[in-house]
Amino acid sequence: MATKAKNNNGKSKRKRTRNALITGFFMIAIPLLAFYLLVSNYYKDHFYNNTVINGVETSNMTSDVAEDAINDQVKNYSLVISGRGGLTDTITGEEINLHTTYDESLSDLIDKQNTLAWPSSVLKHNDIEVKTMLELDESLLDKVISELIFLKEENNIKPADASISKYGENGYEIIPENPGAEILADKLKDEVLNAIIMLEPALDLEEAKLYTEPELTSDNAQLKSAVDELNRIAGAKITYEFGDDTEIVDGTKISEWLTVDGDYKVSLNTEGVKEFVDYIGKNYNSFGRTREFKTSYGDVLQIKGGDYGWWLNRPAEVEELTKLIQDGEKQTKTPVYFQTAQQYGKDDIGNTYVEVNLTAQHLFFYHEGKLILETDFVSGNESKKWGTPVGTYPVQYKENDATLVGEDYETPVKYWMPFNKNIGFHDANWRSDFGKDIYLKNGSHGCINMPPKMAKKMFEYIKRGVAVVVYELPGTENYEVKDDTKTNTGTKTDIGSKTGTNTNAGTSENSVESEVQAN
Repeated sequence: MATKAKNNNGKSKRKRTRNALITGFFMIAIPLLAFYLLVSNYYKDHFYNNTVINGVETSNMTSDVAEDAINDQVKNYSLVISGRGGLTDTITGEEINLHTTYDESLSDLIDKQNTLAWPSSVLKHNDIEVKTMLELDESLLDKVISELIFLKEENNIKPADASISKYGENGYEIIPENPGAEILADKLKDEVLNAIIMLEPALDLEEAKLYTEPELTSDNAQLKSAVDELNRIAGAKITYEFGDDTEIVDGTKISEWLTVDGDYKVSLNTEGVKEFVDYIGKNYNSFGRTREFKTSYGDVLQIKGGDYGWWLNRPAEVEELTKLIQDGEKQTKTPVYFQTAQQYGKDDIGNTYVEVNLTAQHLFFYHEGKLILETDFVSGNESKKWGTPVGTYPVQYKENDATLVGEDYETPVKYWMPFNKNIGFHDANWRSDFGKDIYLKNGSHGCINMPPKMAKKMFEYIKRGVAVVVYELPGTENYEVKDDTKTNTGTKTDIGSKTGTNTNAGTSENSVESEVQAN
């Protein structure tokens, strides 16, 4: 009996638990069901939470209330457009006849939302965006857009690419691009229309990427490389010193010769370099020019002829200067010459020179401003038209124990100092007399025949490049002049720079004409 009682008590306990669970379920389910029925009934004529129609929040609104809210929004709508330079403009709904049209009523939309979203949207509050149709007058919109402040000529500024500056104090620099404010007109309408349809309050033209952008910006690698190359080349500085005058080739001048092509390749125009070299050649070459010369007699002559003077090797100088510029070198440069003179300037002869007076048959040798030698000589035979040419010439070289060879002679000499091709100074030990009028009928083949002792002394001091000034000066003859032997090739003036002793003294002895005619 005790065991049975125990079993009955267990069954009773399980029954009570089951009844309690059932009761609890209904106590929870009935309120939930009631809430569910209440909510579902409510949303039969209301929009769900988080419902947006054409940008208007219509959550929990009836169709009538929602329609009024949408119409109010459309009626009072305006789009504020902002752009570069702080410019703004506004398009209002009224200007473009903006209004709402419905393909289906809002009450139908509520029914549709319930069909599509029931019951999850009620329980989970899903976002539902419903769109109605907005209409506007497109011709009015086109007109309003065309009148926007951004499209006015003074505001619709084309962008400018980054570029390279002209050469200045800081060399070449990159001029940054200018973004300008040019509107992409073909895209503007689409962006404006989309903003209006969505009833957006604002449109930022910058954010919408409605501006034309520069094609080339200052961070372009090729542009930077070109500027670096330009500055490297323009950084060269070549200085030429022509006595008291100086010519400088630096960035100011070099920049005129630099170009950059469409691929940003830097080039140096060698024609510009050539023009500069031609300029220094024209201004500082003295080769073959007429010189004003003050003789040891005090007369000032215009000496024409001869090949003495500075003679620039222009092709070689163009080549060398071009390379120095391209390498960006900085240095003082000596030009490449075919031939040089003793000094720069109007007086390029300097204070070491030989003065040869054919009329007096007398020469003077000045060394560093001092007269160290003067002597009579015998020049080219005038009767055979072998006369020594006048002009200014450079000593070409000097040579001991030379043999002078011509068509009809072969003469050894101890001291040979040519200055005009095969014409030069040399000793003439076969002559016993010099000066006077010997040269008129018994002169040389053109050379200046000198007494051996005088030739030796000249040989000791003379150097290659020393100027030899050869002239005629009527009135300085050291012999009796006949009418048919007078010459008049010199020009006297009152100015000059050369000074010397005014003398006819020499080494000539009593005139003894020799039958020997040496060169």
